[in-house]
Amino acid sequence: MPMTYDEKRAGCIRQMLVNTRLDGLICLLPENLVLLAGYWPVIGHAAVIYPREGDPVIVAPVLDERALERATVRDVRTFPVFKLDAPPPPESLARMVADVLQEKGLAGRRLGFDGTFGDISPTQKVLEPWVPSGETWALLRRASGGAEWIDISPHLAEQRICKTEFEIERIRIACEIADFGLRAFREGVEEGKRETDLAADIEAAIMREGTGYKGTLHARGQAFVFSGVERLYRHGWGVAPNTDRRLQPGDLVMVELSVVADGYFADLARMRVVGKATEAQREAYEACVAAQEAALAVIRRGVAAGEVDRAARDVFRRRGLGQAFVHLTGHGVGFRYHDGPPFLLPGVETPLDIGMVHSVEPGIYTPDLGGLRLEDDVVVTETGHEVLSKAPRDLEG
Repeated sequence: MPMTYDEKRAGCIRQMLVNTRLDGLICLLPENLVLLAGYWPVIGHAAVIYPREGDPVIVAPVLDERALERATVRDVRTFPVFKLDAPPPPESLARMVADVLQEKGLAGRRLGFDGTFGDISPTQKVLEPWVPSGETWALLRRASGGAEWIDISPHLAEQRICKTEFEIERIRIACEIADFGLRAFREGVEEGKRETDLAADIEAAIMREGTGYKGTLHARGQAFVFSGVERLYRHGWGVAPNTDRRLQPGDLVMVELSVVADGYFADLARMRVVGKATEAQREAYEACVAAQEAALAVIRRGVAAGEVDRAARDVFRRRGLGQAFVHLTGHGVGFRYHDGPPFLLPGVETPLDIGMVHSVEPGIYTPDLGGLRLEDDVVVTETGHEVLSKAPRDLEG
């Protein structure tokens, strides 16, 4: 049985099916299974069939039984995998989907599917991401009784922009778990430590303390650590993280941290200095803090996304650092590490709305200091906003 039924999300999906004149929906991508059913698959080869009328159904490998404990869909059907007498997973999936389509009266009807997503979030098997192959989709089409298939990926992406209270709570938990890793970062920045060892400490804290936290079944983190002037400066242009470079006295150190807890993501960044900061380092970091606070101060329903960006950018301009802020102020987060809109970019007129969850991450990159960034996750509320991440932001001490 599901822990909680997300009634608001179910209502949004039903309305989407009505608006698009679809009889049902079949989704296979892991992030959309989280959206539709609160279920983060282990290996993939799973689907949610969502009829316009009647109860949705999950079809999944039997080894996903524990992950399915988190599902918000009640009707769960499993098939065996990886046994000598078991068919290949795509064949088992197609066979069971065909049965569900017949049962729900969806065979030969108009069916939506998630066919053209670009970047995707992984399954729990993060080192071997799964996406539906052409063979899988072909098997499903043959099993659908001549159904008309309509790719509604843009509509699904739109569904994800505003999160429900159920989803926000799970993103909040992901942020709280991320704080375990950020504590390890604060405590672990010391002279002589390798970037890769610091990243390992952060990720270990997330797995160790996040697993079981508030009922979380599966917590993982990916820490990108950068240190020293050259690497921090080049980070703004994509230098590789987590090298064997050892931290030196006076180094600025940044962690860019992605955390996933049962399929819901957090995206945070913090800075520390090895030893005591110089006056120039303090001033630059104080500018980042001031820029983030200025951006947060204007976040509320109805404000254009570009206005949030401008508030942060104006702080840097007034301090002579306008040209050093080379990236956006924020992006959506939740079903993916980078989850699309709202994009906090210059000139974006899209108004913020209740339930939008996004990062606020002002940063500056200069050849003399390197790079500094501060990033938190924020949800737009009825009364303004809530910062979901609570980790300390101090640079030293």
